[in-house]
This record gives sequence, structure tokens and C-alpha cells, in this order.
Amino acid sequence: MYDLFVLGQLMDESMSGYLMRQILQQLVGSSRKISFGMIYPLFKRLDEAGFIELHETKESGRVKKVATITENGRQQFFKLMEKKIPVNSNLEFTYNVKFRNFHQINENLRQQILRDYCQYLTQEKTLLQKQMADLPRTNISKSDLQNALWVNDLKAVKIEAALKWANDSLNKLEK
Repeated sequence: MYDLFVLGQLMDESMSGYLMRQILQQLVGSSRKISFGMIYPLFKRLDEAGFIELHETKESGRVKKVATITENGRQQFFKLMEKKIPVNSNLEFTYNVKFRNFHQINENLRQQILRDYCQYLTQEKTLLQKQMADLPRTNISKSDLQNALWVNDLKAVKIEAALKWANDSLNKLEK
């Protein structure tokens, strides 16, 4: 998941761990804390795998580690972009990273990623509808049931908005 993010960022330009951390923190928002203790081991692992090269530069008296993508890293980036996203807690983040890298990939792959996202959202919508239909048969208090249905309404609105966005994006690509 983070490999794709780092490689995607480096497809555009080489960058320091400091800048990489800032961009990643912006993407994940306040829900996750991104530390240098996560970035630099990730850089080291990708360097050891041959996907990036690290070099040090001195700027304003400080030493910076700067990462540059290699040809193997470029190939790995495209493999990761083509790879189906498993349903897990990182699914939305991974789609966000893929969407952020659309300028790096061809139109066919963009369409496939958007179709996969629509399929995932449609499955989530179906599961949510089933859950909402089953809730009244659950042995919970009336007020708990009302709140559960209310929260599920919010989930349904989010899914519908995401589906509209994805379908609109797909339609623009197909024109």
C-alpha cells in the first residue's frame, strides 16, 4: 500500500523523506500519524529491493535522504497499479493512491480501476441494503435500532456519492 504511494510520487520527481512524509500525511489526513520512523525504513526496504536509489544531499547544513525511482521501480509501480485491491481496511486508501496516480497510467487502466471501484461500491451497497433489511429483526432496543438505521443512511449516502463520482469519471474517460 505505501510502496505504491512512494513509487507513484517518485514517478514525477525525486524527493526527500521529509517531503514524502508531508505529502503522505496530507493524503491520509489526521486519521493516521505518518512518522519519519515509517518513511525511512520504507525507503530502505525499497532501496534494497532495487525499486529506488537513495542518495544524501546537504541543504542548509542538514543532510537529506533523497529517493529516485529506478527502472525496476517503474515496472513495480505499474504492476501495483494493475493489481486488484483486496477488500480490507486499506481499500479506500489504496484506491485514493491509485486515483492520485492516474496521470501516470493509460486510459484503459484508468477505466479498469474505476470499474473495479464501482463494482466494490455496488457490492457494499447491496450488503448495506441487506443489513438494513435484517436490522429490524435483530433483538435490539427501538432507540438503538433507530440510530443504527440512521447511521446506515449516512453510509448509503456516502456510497451513492462515491458511485456517482466514479461513474461520472468513467463516463468522462470513455468520451
